[in-house]
Amino acid sequence: MKKAVIKNLIILLLMPIAGLILLLLVHLLPTSKITANVNSSVESIKAECTDEMIIDDYNATLIGNFTDCIMLQFAVYDGSHSALDQALNLYRNEVGNEEEWCPGLSLTDYLNGAPTRLEVAYPRYWHGYLVVLKPLLLFTSLNSVRLLNAGLQMILLAASLILFSKKGHSKLAFSFAVSLPFMFFFSSFASLSLSICMYIMLIEMLLIALFDEKFSKNEGYMTFFLAAGCATAYFDFLTYPLVTLAFPLIAVLALKEEETKKTYLSIIKNSLTWGIGYVFMWASKWIIALIFTGRNTVSDAVNTISARTSSATDGGRITGYFKVLKNNISPFANRAFALLMLLITVTVIVLIIKKGLKKHFDGFAKRIPVLLIGLIPFVWWFVAANHSYEHAAFTCRNFAIFVFAIVFALIKDAADTDKKESDSTKQ
Repeated sequence: MKKAVIKNLIILLLMPIAGLILLLLVHLLPTSKITANVNSSVESIKAECTDEMIIDDYNATLIGNFTDCIMLQFAVYDGSHSALDQALNLYRNEVGNEEEWCPGLSLTDYLNGAPTRLEVAYPRYWHGYLVVLKPLLLFTSLNSVRLLNAGLQMILLAASLILFSKKGHSKLAFSFAVSLPFMFFFSSFASLSLSICMYIMLIEMLLIALFDEKFSKNEGYMTFFLAAGCATAYFDFLTYPLVTLAFPLIAVLALKEEETKKTYLSIIKNSLTWGIGYVFMWASKWIIALIFTGRNTVSDAVNTISARTSSATDGGRITGYFKVLKNNISPFANRAFALLMLLITVTVIVLIIKKGLKKHFDGFAKRIPVLLIGLIPFVWWFVAANHSYEHAAFTCRNFAIFVFAIVFALIKDAADTDKKESDSTKQ
């Protein structure tokens, strides 16, 4: 444990340095070709910049065009700043009428050569997605990136489901798969911003499926969750980061059959490690920006955190929380999800009856840790009440954690049986 802690401390300190170097490198890329490739998709940008939903009247089918256009502005912007200044403070242009400003219109005006009305810095986040986005746009258009996005996500999902099933964890794979519609998986294909946490989570699940035995040795999962927390803070905009913690937590519990006490300790340890990576990586950006550019990013970030964790309404924390819950649960209160939940329920009931009711529910205490992980979204919605209330169109995706946990808890014994049968077959 001592060696693992020292190793992870070194990794933690190296992460911001590596992140800054990568951003510096991509900001040295020529923006002319990137701008030309984004401009080739300008008609799509114009058509979508004020229309963010795939399905009208369903706010949760948001594809994040508002944020996506801000990301593209950072990718194409060619100001007079040094690579270091641009990497740390992230400047973008605002073009057009201030009262009618929106990122999509501002982006298209900039691409058409309109003069910059105002230059705005956005140093609160790392904006690590540019490490991937700028090189991609150097070689291809935005629409091609979207096609690639859809294919890669499907490949990552399919690979992890196949590997989990081959290793005798078909019920884990099933629970994972049925939870994804509650993350509006289909709408993330077309979105840059809402794909980030999806990618991190899918890569985590694939790595667990591939290297669980290695991670289980020498406190390897501490390093895994530390890196996951750092990666989430580095790449994400604060969309629905909880999935990068909770999904792998459930997967690890499914693969590691430990005593109940050790299971709780594992959850606490891995969650704390993820949290340390997430908070440290995010805070390190503010400190680095302050040191190298003198911009008081720390003050801006602290004020933002204070606002986002405040009550959702003036009625108080508790009263506001019920409104937060309503906003985040209501996207699933429709006939489509009712039918989906009915199909899932019938499947689960069939599995339980096949196992036998009494036999299936023996040892229920072993399922409590998984169920506790399923409650994480409800805690997050309470803590980050203001953010979860205003941005429920994407924070509602955290509800998939609850679905994953509850379905797996209900069929956990069947999953254990599958593993035993698989192990006996190998022997």
